[in-house]
Amino acid sequence: MPGAAGYEVFGKLVASPEVTGSGRPDVRAVDAFGQRSSPARAEERPSDDSWRRKVDGWLDDFDDTYLDRRYHLSGRRGCVNPFSGSGGRLVIDMPCGNDTAVLRARTLLQLNESSELGRVAVVTDAAGPRGKLVLDLVPGTPDRLGPIPPADAIRVVVDDSVAPGTRGAGVLHRFEAVLTDNDVRVMQDGAQIATLPVVPKWREASVLISVTPPPSYPGRVEIDAVGITGGLQSVDEVVETLIVAGTLRVLEPEEEAPNIGTARAPLRAASSARLRTTVRLGDGGDPNGMVAQLGTARVPMRPTVSGWSAAEDSELTLVGDVPAELLGADGPDALTPFVLRMPGASQAQVVESYLEVPGQSTVKLENAPGEPPPVLPVMTAEFTAKGPNDATLVITLDAAHARSVAPIAGFEVYVDGSHAATVPMPGGVGGRHELLISLKGSHNVEVRLRPEDPGRQTDSVWLELSRSSR
Repeated sequence: MPGAAGYEVFGKLVASPEVTGSGRPDVRAVDAFGQRSSPARAEERPSDDSWRRKVDGWLDDFDDTYLDRRYHLSGRRGCVNPFSGSGGRLVIDMPCGNDTAVLRARTLLQLNESSELGRVAVVTDAAGPRGKLVLDLVPGTPDRLGPIPPADAIRVVVDDSVAPGTRGAGVLHRFEAVLTDNDVRVMQDGAQIATLPVVPKWREASVLISVTPPPSYPGRVEIDAVGITGGLQSVDEVVETLIVAGTLRVLEPEEEAPNIGTARAPLRAASSARLRTTVRLGDGGDPNGMVAQLGTARVPMRPTVSGWSAAEDSELTLVGDVPAELLGADGPDALTPFVLRMPGASQAQVVESYLEVPGQSTVKLENAPGEPPPVLPVMTAEFTAKGPNDATLVITLDAAHARSVAPIAGFEVYVDGSHAATVPMPGGVGGRHELLISLKGSHNVEVRLRPEDPGRQTDSVWLELSRSSR
């Protein structure tokens, strides 16, 4: 329906005409005032698994819930939470807002000798409205790369700027990076949406999959499948143990350290071990001189990639071999202090640290919680025109980012604390509204969003209409 603000489908409100479900339900368009259209029968997009034959290598459908055996997951602890979803699917809940989860596949991308050198395929809903999917192909084994990848890396970014308006919130799409001897082609569901004029300078690389839900919104991202070109590979089996440094600030080489350490339990039965850490660089410092202090031992750390950027806020993963004297049954229960040190540290920060010991992880993903509850649209308001005796107020209620929308009753406008207007939209989804308000002089204007559920918190936007701006 032209001008529809949203749709009622599967018994819920959505902002996009593309939703996830099976069958052909009746759909009603919802306009900016909450009015419903006559029902229409939805179209169902047929599934297409032919792409799987093009991935000559490793294909993961997430039927195995031992995620750590196949990936390292990097994310803020407690804010990036992986689960096993129904039908063999990885579900990553990110309840804090403004977080990114990064999966590093332990299987490497390996190129072949044909005109199509290789490809990486990811089936996910991460690139929905205001979300982002980033594929980094980089020689070495970094856990994160930050905003500036190494010189030899290939970065593919899919967000609202790439084929905008073609992805609904919570809807799975297949994205592929196809490497050829001339360029890198970015595909969505088999159709080309972008081209990168680069050719890899390497024969194998790690694949990093970064997923970001809409900003400032407790989000959820689902990944249904990952495919990576490559021959038969043996992958080192390791058990990861997250450890937290005594301070998240990287210290100078001889700076005093807090008396906070880490338990030595993961090392007691280990014949060997590695320490991996990712740091966010400051405005200087030399990561080539970084060491990890574990009690009295100082472990040299080396970057896992070459050609890394030294720019501020870049992220660099380093690895070091734990010395033999820290392994085995004998020794203290804790290694105190545990800190990272670097010459000219300049406010570099520790993003994460963990120990790797040989073995098979026994950590199994829990079942994913139910779908997140419906959310209210995001309300914005602005004056687009100001005359000597009136002003045009534009209110926009945007729910494009939401997997499902909580219905709204309407909004109210207050001028200097007094009620000036009410715009009802019972059962509405959102939309754009223009109000011409007769005003002279300077005023404070408030717009209040009214949910249909009185128990929900009311949102409001404050504006100032000043005489000098008219």
